[in-house]
Amino acid sequence: MRHIYLFPVMALMAVGCSVYHPQAVDIPLLEEAGETRAEISIAVSSSVLPDVVSFNGTVSHAFNDWLAGQAHVNGGSGVYYAQLAPGAYMPLGEKGILEGYAGIGFGGSSDHTGTVTSEEGSSYTYSFHGNYSVPFVQANIGLRHLWIFELAFGMKVGAYLPNYSYTEFDNNGDVRPDASMLYRTTSLLLEPQLQLRIGGEHVKFTTRASFCWLSDMDNGGYLYSGPNNLVHDIFTFGTGLSFTF
Repeated sequence: MRHIYLFPVMALMAVGCSVYHPQAVDIPLLEEAGETRAEISIAVSSSVLPDVVSFNGTVSHAFNDWLAGQAHVNGGSGVYYAQLAPGAYMPLGEKGILEGYAGIGFGGSSDHTGTVTSEEGSSYTYSFHGNYSVPFVQANIGLRHLWIFELAFGMKVGAYLPNYSYTEFDNNGDVRPDASMLYRTTSLLLEPQLQLRIGGEHVKFTTRASFCWLSDMDNGGYLYSGPNNLVHDIFTFGTGLSFTF
């Protein structure tokens, strides 16, 4: 519970400057027709220092003995994201669950400004904003009914399709054309996630850790040869409450 009290402090310190962060989406582990699992959570994302605090909501439902669907939304620190994903689930023995989803997510950033120092030592102001989409597939596997515990692992694989505008200004407020750009390079996205639930039959405390790798950024690609302010977060830690109906 100590982590919950730290989140408001982090929220005051965090300033969103990320073009993507690992999402804190619930791994539902649905096991029977008609079951609904809903989660509300708060999460902190970082590359080195925390820079995004997001408030998250996920609802998952089993429509019949195999068909499922999921909706997720989050926002905070000037960034936002939402996704929809139909899927399927299959019990594995008495405690195991295997799930698969295919969906699409949309996100982006409101206007962000800051300062950057060039190699020559001159300081400039910058501004960036934009959005992205992520078509993806995801596989989940986990265990339920481990006394009061549930344990799950998920792997999302998708395409990160950005549309960001980055602009630098000199000391007179004029645009520096050689330092401004549009970022529209597609990346392969890999996003693994670990999740633990603890609690009763209908209400559980959830904690999770999510990571992400983007091929264009993490292979020393376009962003690192250009302005060093367009970065993505590589880690997200979240905690919240899960409800089963």
